[in-house]
Amino acid sequence: MDRKFLVTRPPGKGLLLILTLLLSLPLLSGATALAQGVLQGTQDGALQIVRSTEEFLAPEAIYGTVHVVPKAADGENALIYFPPGKGEVSTDVVTYKLAGKPDEIITVKVDLRGEPGAFGSTEIYNESFKAVFILFILAVLVESGLQLIFRWRPYMRVFNTSSSNALIAFAFALTLVVMFHLDVVTNLFNIYTRPVAPEENTIPGYILTAMIIAGGSAGVNRILRALGFRPIEPPAEIAGPTREDQAWISVMLTRKNATGPVDVMFGKEGELAVIGTIAGQGRMNALSSLFLRNRSRFPSSGGYAVPVGGPYMVRIKTAGVADPDDPPDSARKSEASWGPNLIGNRAIIDLNLTL
Repeated sequence: MDRKFLVTRPPGKGLLLILTLLLSLPLLSGATALAQGVLQGTQDGALQIVRSTEEFLAPEAIYGTVHVVPKAADGENALIYFPPGKGEVSTDVVTYKLAGKPDEIITVKVDLRGEPGAFGSTEIYNESFKAVFILFILAVLVESGLQLIFRWRPYMRVFNTSSSNALIAFAFALTLVVMFHLDVVTNLFNIYTRPVAPEENTIPGYILTAMIIAGGSAGVNRILRALGFRPIEPPAEIAGPTREDQAWISVMLTRKNATGPVDVMFGKEGELAVIGTIAGQGRMNALSSLFLRNRSRFPSSGGYAVPVGGPYMVRIKTAGVADPDDPPDSARKSEASWGPNLIGNRAIIDLNLTL
């Protein structure tokens, strides 16, 4: 099949320069392009493009072949188009010149669909398979390459990988599809809807193609689940603990007087044990908390698994609350608590404590 989804072109220096060159091509070649119209043909028969008493110059087609039959009828020359193999293309373009106007290039579009609708032909399945195969290969390559960054320890310590990974992967994939003019989605819509004048690459097509590539193997997994080949499982952060005898807790620290590390303790009253430490110095705004790890939260993302029942307490405690300028007998708050409370099965508890 001659239709190509993957077209590699070197990136231009600027959109304005590209448009200027494209508009100036007819002037540079010394020929004027004229559009004659669209002719309906079939994939298994010849088609007469035009008849003329003048001689045809430089007749050619992109996919099929063109022949000139001299003195075919009434002394006129006939330009005959022969399509390529059946099922290979649905549209073609024929160009020619007339001897009387050698500077004018006449363009004729040939529609080879025969009957309206693409869903009864094999072309739709062939092109769809090509598109899925291209997207699968590119998704695996992009995902494999980005793993070098996503698994880099400094990156993992600074960024919230559950949200920042998707943004970085999408930006990288969008750069690739725009640079190499890869718009699989628009090409597929052209095959499914079969317009007389196919759409060129579009911004929505670029974006959706980039999103599919950025999805990587996870995107392929979602496609398999949507088709019923794999069971649908909700993400862990949405479903919560999978065990009935566990719950999740998280603690957000708002610093008022505390300085230095703050211990997070959990357990029954009188049996508290340290389960983590908060070293962050302040709260984050809503935007930064989406992409950066929150060092003022324990754990920095997700939840900490604890047993159900109780009653249990959560306490944060620090010794770093003194101020050299305070009077010797002054006392500052050194701990804050939640509970004791009973904890239900698979509970998700988010605490915000000030110290």
